[in-house]
Amino acid sequence: MDDRDAGLVGIRQGFDVKGYRVISVERFSLPAVDVKDEDDKKLIAGMQAFFQSELVRRLRESGLFERVVNLSETQLQSGAEPVLRLEGAIARASGGSRALRFWVGFGAGRTKAQTETRFVDLQSEQVVMVTADRRVAAISEALSLDYGGDSEGLLKQSFDNMARDLVRFLVRLSRGEAPRSE
Repeated sequence: MDDRDAGLVGIRQGFDVKGYRVISVERFSLPAVDVKDEDDKKLIAGMQAFFQSELVRRLRESGLFERVVNLSETQLQSGAEPVLRLEGAIARASGGSRALRFWVGFGAGRTKAQTETRFVDLQSEQVVMVTADRRVAAISEALSLDYGGDSEGLLKQSFDNMARDLVRFLVRLSRGEAPRSE
């Protein structure tokens, strides 16, 4: 199904996000991202850490879980309590072309970002929910005359928005709201 915040969503029947007080967040993998050059490689690698930290920050701010564990900083000491693990992949990340954004406009040279997430119940190792979210950015949200927009800034904007919207979706889900499209 399609959701306005989380993109494409698949939920295992019986999954209840309120049944988990702990969530751990892994760094997202980069399975087959197209890389043009070394600059793109550095740019995309930086997005892994940025996206993970934004997810952790926003999950903590939401108050949805008692504990949010960033697995890049610490190991998870699991006990008998149910734990949800957030893992996934950055399936696409492209810085686009600043020159095309500035000189041509109308969406030319836009940045592209796509993530695929899996929420896994640690006790059963079953995937309980999956999402796929795709974003494009052709102009910064600041709408300043920034000469086509910085690729890193536009990608960070996209990943930040994906983290924000995924957490919004989880909060809605915890209130019993079903996924919904616009």
